[in-house]
Amino acid sequence: MVSVHRHRAVQLLGTALLGFLVVACGATTPSSSSGTASSSGTASSSAPPVTVAVLLPDNVTPRYEGQDLPAITAALKKYIPNVKVVSYNALADESTQISQAETALTNGAKVLVVIPEDSNAAAAVVNTAHQSNVPVIAYTRIINNSLLDYFIGKDTVAMGKDEGNWLVAHTKAGDNIAVINGSPTDENAKLYNQGYMSVLQPLFDSGQRHLAGSQQWTANWAPADAQTEMEQLLTQTSDNIQAVIGPNDSMDTGIVAALTSANLAGKVALTGLDGTVAGLQRIIAGTQGMSDAQDIASMGVATGEVASYLVKGQKPPSSLFQGTLNNGSVNVPTVFATTKIFDITNLSDAISAGFVTKDQLCKGIPAGTGPC
Repeated sequence: MVSVHRHRAVQLLGTALLGFLVVACGATTPSSSSGTASSSGTASSSAPPVTVAVLLPDNVTPRYEGQDLPAITAALKKYIPNVKVVSYNALADESTQISQAETALTNGAKVLVVIPEDSNAAAAVVNTAHQSNVPVIAYTRIINNSLLDYFIGKDTVAMGKDEGNWLVAHTKAGDNIAVINGSPTDENAKLYNQGYMSVLQPLFDSGQRHLAGSQQWTANWAPADAQTEMEQLLTQTSDNIQAVIGPNDSMDTGIVAALTSANLAGKVALTGLDGTVAGLQRIIAGTQGMSDAQDIASMGVATGEVASYLVKGQKPPSSLFQGTLNNGSVNVPTVFATTKIFDITNLSDAISAGFVTKDQLCKGIPAGTGPC
């Protein structure tokens, strides 16, 4: 079990729009069954180029390509002017991700930034990188049972508790709650579950709330599978569900589709994660209740800062980290990104805090609706 040791609240750079407004440039190779790869050219610098490889897990969750990669790339270019950023997408295949790491190392990558497809299998990435004396930064998902160097993440259990507490506040005694989890191979999904079930399980045990059917686990966080799971739960309960733990905004797309078919969209309390444009727009529409968002821009900044020391063979200063997280083998120095719950009462904060621009949020939304 992952344990967290935090020293202080996160105070990261206030460049919140970075992850949303900057698009990574460069030519992308055609996608194939063996994943995808892309390269972003170096900024102007007299120093020889240094390569940092970013390994993404899949193209199912839009934020990895659309938000995280641009934020990481922009920060790497800011803090390492002679950087060449090369990215790979494993397309939800853990073996592909391991092969991509080997390719990146063969091609001279000096740092690997990894969002693991499988939190356990990716230990092989760390081991292989260390054989070449290359450090590894895990980003948003921890890599278990390895001598991982650094982690850029968030307090995932606390975010799960946020979801659970919000759902309790928006249900009443006797209500039926469906629990749809993320991928069983993603450590974050397990930690989110730990968080919200610490709130919900006592209520299930006491009979104050009821678990609808059984908990569902969704391979690769696939929205289509989440829709099927929601449909099956509705069938099993004769549509008698008052609330749903939605594991993230992407999967909520499928969950809302199932609720819409049952004429329940907007009538069932639904949680979410990531603060995506689609998720926030569903909050405006009333079909999603909340989204617990992490500051992706500041996570990108932290990645760039840490990597800027590593490419020079230096140890990043301890002041960059807010604590450690034990991955089963070591206490990993960790940056804990700030998080914020958005619901219909504070969507304007998503704009003012830079999680999303007004143009993005209000595209297609009638003027005068919510913050638009």
